Amino acid sequence: MTSQRATTRTLLLLAAFGAIGAVLLTVVAPLTSALAVVAPPLYALVAGVHSVLPFLARRLLGVRWAATAVGAFVGILSVASTPLGVLILVPLVVSGAAFDGTLLLLARRGRTGEAAAAIAAGASALALFLVSLPVMSPEHLLPAVLAATLAGRLGGQLAAWELSAVLARRVVRAGILRAPSSTDSR
Repeated sequence: MTSQRATTRTLLLLAAFGAIGAVLLTVVAPLTSALAVVAPPLYALVAGVHSVLPFLARRLLGVRWAATAVGAFVGILSVASTPLGVLILVPLVVSGAAFDGTLLLLARRGRTGEAAAAIAAGASALALFLVSLPVMSPEHLLPAVLAATLAGRLGGQLAAWELSAVLARRVVRAGILRAPSSTDSR
């Protein structure tokens, strides 16, 4: 972590990531809504796109709880433009909190870096899977569909973490932001 306290600049950057995430959510909501009804495993994989910006903020800003904050900003800004309304906050904040909380726990045990982040992405996938269970239709609550949906969540979250790495390198290379000075944030 680069700082113990979030500065105004950091909060504005978190809000900017959230605003971009809200636009992305609004654009892909028709597709993800349709996939959720007909193919929950495919939906779970594609919905990983919603974690790219929270993960990117965590990588670039080096601030604890960045993914959670960005998820909250995305949710707040998306309430009026998504079929879920205010309920959109639940998966977005739960996913970020599972990711950030896992990273914090692993860092306290001396585990940081990409392996720890992959574990944290897996924890966010599990949290998203559990949040989605109550809203899945009864015909999709079959062991094979559930297993495939969990695999889709894992694949989507891990892909989001990897895509955030590619984007972070490009943002740093372009000089838009500097990489955090410490790897503890990962």
